[in-house]
Amino acid sequence: MLGPEQLNFVAKPNPIFLEGLVAIRVSEQMAKDLGLRDNQVIRGVIENRGDLLKLILNNREIDWPGSKRFKPGDRIDFRVEGSVYGRSLKPIASAQPSPVSPSMAPSARLLSLIYRPDQPMVTAQLLQPASLSGLLTQLAASDQTQQLSQLMQSMGRLSPEMIKNALVHSGLFGEFLLSGQSHTGPDLKQWLRGLLRFAMAQSQTQAVVELEAAIDNLESRQLDSLQAQLNRELSYSFTLPFVDANPVEVQFERGPYDSEHGEADWVINLHTESQELGQLWLKTTLRPDNSLEMIMWAERAAVAQLARTATSELEYELQSFGLQLNKITVLNATRPGLDPALSSPGHVVDVRT
Repeated sequence: MLGPEQLNFVAKPNPIFLEGLVAIRVSEQMAKDLGLRDNQVIRGVIENRGDLLKLILNNREIDWPGSKRFKPGDRIDFRVEGSVYGRSLKPIASAQPSPVSPSMAPSARLLSLIYRPDQPMVTAQLLQPASLSGLLTQLAASDQTQQLSQLMQSMGRLSPEMIKNALVHSGLFGEFLLSGQSHTGPDLKQWLRGLLRFAMAQSQTQAVVELEAAIDNLESRQLDSLQAQLNRELSYSFTLPFVDANPVEVQFERGPYDSEHGEADWVINLHTESQELGQLWLKTTLRPDNSLEMIMWAERAAVAQLARTATSELEYELQSFGLQLNKITVLNATRPGLDPALSSPGHVVDVRT
């Protein structure tokens, strides 16, 4: 079980001393290709290319004049500085994890959860009303139904308070609440683990596989939230189950505070799939001034057209909550995915000051 002592594991930083390193000059064309701006902080990775150490920035190789104490895989932060002579990259002190004792090292399971790709449909498919009813009947777990009723919402009576309660009991905060003795009821992970014990006792192999996959997905999201918090960001991904509709996958995220632009925007992503509507995605960007921009993707043309005709009503409803809808775009398409290459090592990390 993933406990609070592992959720709060943070390696102590060991500073890299950069005395003697000179700034790296970059041409205007390279600065333009890399999207560099004055005072921007970027991260480079040292790699071995043909027995020579190279600095990799956004998949571009740069000759590395650094000392021999660096080795392939080391990461170094630079500040972009501009002058009459052009732009240069000035090394700044960064930190890398120091070696930890075996007792403090993260377990193999913890590492597998950190690097586990998100599989939201694993949990959503399990929590579909029809699937869940069949599973409870199969396991004869009637005493789990009462706890389930506290976790399931009614889409017809959905309210902001119900969404807040769903987040609290989503399983993301279970260990924290237990450690503070302030847990007021079952959360989704506790309930899934109780159901898993029923399945294991009855040797229901398929049910065990499905439940373990859903728990792994939930604990991976817990770690994602923690890593975002350590980066001064917020990110919460959870499944909102309903008794009268298929679940909705919800993600709230917000970047760190920017001294130049102030508070970052909130981004809220929703995804659901039903027999009546097909797959739907909604991305909402909430600005600090309470204005909104929305993009909706609907696989079915009729559903997309229905959403377009309802935009005026949506704008009116949002105004009652003090929110201004500036723009909404409805697309009859599948939401495009993120190119994995955009998150590969050596890419620019924009932490402007």
